[in-house]
Amino acid sequence: MSLELDKVTVTVHRATLLREVSLQVQPGECLGLIGPNGSGKSTLMRCMAGLRKPRSGAIRLRDRSLFAMTARARAQQIALVEQQADTTERLTVREAVELGRTPFLSPVRGWRAEDETRIEAALQAVEMTALADRLWHTLSGGEQQRVHIARALAQAPKLLLLDEPTNHLDIRHQLALLKLIHDLPITRVIALHDLNQAMSCDRLALLDGGRLKAIGRPCEVLTEAIVRDSFGVAASRSIDPAGKHVLHFSHAV
Repeated sequence: MSLELDKVTVTVHRATLLREVSLQVQPGECLGLIGPNGSGKSTLMRCMAGLRKPRSGAIRLRDRSLFAMTARARAQQIALVEQQADTTERLTVREAVELGRTPFLSPVRGWRAEDETRIEAALQAVEMTALADRLWHTLSGGEQQRVHIARALAQAPKLLLLDEPTNHLDIRHQLALLKLIHDLPITRVIALHDLNQAMSCDRLALLDGGRLKAIGRPCEVLTEAIVRDSFGVAASRSIDPAGKHVLHFSHAV
């Protein structure tokens, strides 16, 4: 599933949140979105999901205008996990995950065994099977985040968008989630604050001040000069025993 943004600009109350952002996400790619706070990552995610229409520019999903599609058609292709999501409904974990199957249900297409299978697989993927009957509001922040991700997985999207999905998760669940995301055979866009976690993406897109400042392989984007310019810290790089690049940070001089 390919996604293309062409000069996307978003303005809210005279403030420009994104300015002429152009990029392409290739089928099966894991693209990481990075940038300092307020750089426009969440706004860009909502545009990619079809939840915010840009003031100008175009967004195409497999060469088709994203906003020419119905909300139901978009939801059958794209799943978004936002930073903050809540509900006032007294839902169980299983019921919250079942919402991921809503785009596929209709008066002529009821609940099927396939839907149940996807729910069970999604719960298992995020280690929430044992808590399936717990009420949503009794969960910790990290557990709720895992339920959001399970709901998105149950949706069986062709394009998965994740905005800071490791928020609230302990380190074990962070690592397990990142491995799960990177192993998925679909197109993924993931916004991350942790630049070392971002190093494992296929490519990185750096936003700063609502502009796309750099895009390319992680080692090409996270250079010492770019990190200093965009994040205001000094960075150096080493290679760990597994052969992976690791960034080290200190106050910029």
